[in-house]
Amino acid sequence: MNGRRLALAGVVGVTTFFATPAHAQTIVVVPGESACPSVEMIRAALPVQPNGEWSQRTVTVEVVGDRLALSLGDAPAARREIPADADCSVRAQSVAVVIAAWSGELGSRPTDSPVLTAASLVPAPVLTVTSPAAAPTPAKRSSHVFELDGAGFYSFAWGHAPGAWLGVGYLPRNGGFGVRLLAAYQSARDVALEGGGNQILRFLAGAALTYHLQRAHVFASGDAGLVGTLTRAQGTGYETNRAGSTTNFGGVADLRGGLRFGRARLWLNARVLGLVHAESVKVESTSPGVGDRATLSRWDGQLGIGLGYRFE
Repeated sequence: MNGRRLALAGVVGVTTFFATPAHAQTIVVVPGESACPSVEMIRAALPVQPNGEWSQRTVTVEVVGDRLALSLGDAPAARREIPADADCSVRAQSVAVVIAAWSGELGSRPTDSPVLTAASLVPAPVLTVTSPAAAPTPAKRSSHVFELDGAGFYSFAWGHAPGAWLGVGYLPRNGGFGVRLLAAYQSARDVALEGGGNQILRFLAGAALTYHLQRAHVFASGDAGLVGTLTRAQGTGYETNRAGSTTNFGGVADLRGGLRFGRARLWLNARVLGLVHAESVKVESTSPGVGDRATLSRWDGQLGIGLGYRFE
């Protein structure tokens, strides 16, 4: 056998369980060097006396590791293995139940009728406990956002022609000071000189300081900054058509107000542009007394409508 065999010296009968001393004995043998369980413990745990058919039968109990091996005589079919509890009295009771089952004398006791209860149809609540340390930390919102805006405008002082404006701003989320980079294009205007025409257009680029005021659904802002310009003239209708360009710089001021739709914005604006140097268009005259120069206004006023979107 794998494991230690536990034994008692000698063989002890269970005659104390019989009705009379003359009744045949069933013999319990525990071989080995220990007494867990002992024959006396098993004998004390037997619930009833065996019947006459058990006369001269021998039950051998062996402790093998964490199992109890029980065998009845030499019959290979009459063998059982049960778990070996750490408590010796529990081992003895387990062996006694098997012996009683073999003998057909396993006692039964009347019990009360079982009480059946209907299970509640409401499922038990599921509680989830989340450690505060494991909860995700919400991302901190930046105090500033980027805003992309574009507008169409009409120049009523310099060009009497439409144009387009584009801006990229770094602005406070809830109002305050920010900055904006801007660029614009003013379409061609015609200047007639000595039998021909001159188409003039202008490009602008610059930066401005901006201040925002905003509420839940409306906003207003004001910009003030510097711009550089490139003005180009192209002659048409002359015997020889030529082109020329010049650069300049100046200041710009913008006021706008409009509606907020989430991150989108719709507004109307008014803008004033002033250049440092006056600009003029001159052609080579071939007729004395005929004007060959036109001076352009240093100032311009623009009215526009625009759209913007914030990237937060």
